[in-house]
Amino acid sequence: MRNKAASITKIGWDIGGAHLKYCVISNDSDIIWYDIIDFEFWKEYKKFKNIVIKINSIYSKKNHHTENYFTMSAEMCDCFDNRADGVDYIVKQIIESKCVSYIFTKNGFQNSLKINKASFKYIGSFNWYATALYISSLFSDIIAIDFGSTTCDFLIIKNGKIKNKRISDVTGLQSHELLYTGCARTPIYAHTNEITYKNKSYKIIPEQFSSMSDIYVILDKLPVDDIYSKALNMNDHSKINACKRISRSFGFDFAYNKLDLIKNLSKQIYDFQIKLIENNILFHKRKHFNEDKKLDIMGLGLGYRAISHIGQKNNLNHIDINNILEMEIDRGSELTKLFSSYVMCRL
Repeated sequence: MRNKAASITKIGWDIGGAHLKYCVISNDSDIIWYDIIDFEFWKEYKKFKNIVIKINSIYSKKNHHTENYFTMSAEMCDCFDNRADGVDYIVKQIIESKCVSYIFTKNGFQNSLKINKASFKYIGSFNWYATALYISSLFSDIIAIDFGSTTCDFLIIKNGKIKNKRISDVTGLQSHELLYTGCARTPIYAHTNEITYKNKSYKIIPEQFSSMSDIYVILDKLPVDDIYSKALNMNDHSKINACKRISRSFGFDFAYNKLDLIKNLSKQIYDFQIKLIENNILFHKRKHFNEDKKLDIMGLGLGYRAISHIGQKNNLNHIDINNILEMEIDRGSELTKLFSSYVMCRL
């Protein structure tokens, strides 16, 4: 932070494909606002610049200087021919907003006016690296797992250094540093196509009828108010509607006498996903850390609670980021859902 007399307001942005997340910090009052905007970039990309202008106009007051700090993953949306075109478009929109802006790259922040094509490969989908940088400033040896609505990132910090090798989604998937599984938007057939319960086989229809958010609601793993992604049928996230969507995925109609069946089927799907994440954590523990050492792990993102349960099961020391955030900021625990936008203001 700069001198208080300078009256600086920082707006940190994480520009995703389905949501815009932003966090506002003032050197006069620390966190003053944060929000997640439902924004399907592939359909609404032409409105992006206006959102930036609108949010800035709220905080640009007389004698008050506002700065924006951006990271992004929306460049992968199919409204762009390729990711470089996506980064180019997003940066140009930021410049056209005429707001003072800096873009996060793997090599640090750059003024949006000075971004060139050579920088594109270090900008798109590097929001995970920003989070890793922040975590590495707090802990020397830890695996942080950012379990969001769509993906699960594994951030490996050893001796205060980031050990991740990924430079793209492809290399992230190959190195087990990225899983395309989330606790909200992932379809339930992503992990299995058939479940056996009480000696009966239940096949999952590979249609977009339900998603993991329904599983998490049915099992009380996520509060309904925490889920910021839309339900696939555009209905609400109530437990009954979640049960109806899950029933449809298995090919039967919802009925109250099937609640126990639905819950048991949901539990098996949840277990498949958690086992996948657990195996990845243990893979990185074996690869990077002494097997005899009790490893620290940290859960971030919408599904951070699930990570703590994995830690308990495997005798891993789970560090709750919410405790750190609460010490810094009133109601700071809510920031874990938009952690990368918060980090933009802190790096």
